[in-house]
Amino acid sequence: MQIAILSGSTRPNRQSHRVTLALKQWIETHTNHNAEVLDLAEYQFPALEEVLGRHPNPPEGLADFARRVREADAYLFVSPEYNGSYTAALKNAVDYLKDREFARKVIGVVSVSTGALGGIRAALAMQQLVLGIAGYAIPQMLTVGQVQQRFDEHGNLLDVAFEKNIQQFMDGFLWLSEAVFEKRLSEMAVVG
Repeated sequence: MQIAILSGSTRPNRQSHRVTLALKQWIETHTNHNAEVLDLAEYQFPALEEVLGRHPNPPEGLADFARRVREADAYLFVSPEYNGSYTAALKNAVDYLKDREFARKVIGVVSVSTGALGGIRAALAMQQLVLGIAGYAIPQMLTVGQVQQRFDEHGNLLDVAFEKNIQQFMDGFLWLSEAVFEKRLSEMAVVG
């Protein structure tokens, strides 16, 4: 299974990218699935003018981003909390893809903050986004508070006790992702 991790912050010195890197490492270490980071800071999409299929001059990198999203079987959205929600960069990137690239695929949400609460309002808002793009949101959310004390800049876990939070979240994410993936494979076999 191919899992795309959308790193939703484009700010310099972003703390949430630490969690993105940690999740990639976790998937590669604990599963036989492939994980790919789609870093929105690398794409730097301008504010949405028109969706990909109707845009007369799509932004540079958008076709590649859409292809990589389309090829993934499940997703993790990672975002810091900005003013009680997830980043505008994440919303903008997802909005460019109105052709249902995320439909009927599992999406886990991960919110990050330097404060104690871990961006719970951002996580709840991302779950609403998942429903809006016809994805399957898992009920668990991974909220990472005090991120600077939990992960280093390379995504290495500093707080060993936090491993159980990651494990519980990933157990739920992988259980549903694998079930939906198998169902999609069986449907394609019937059609094919």
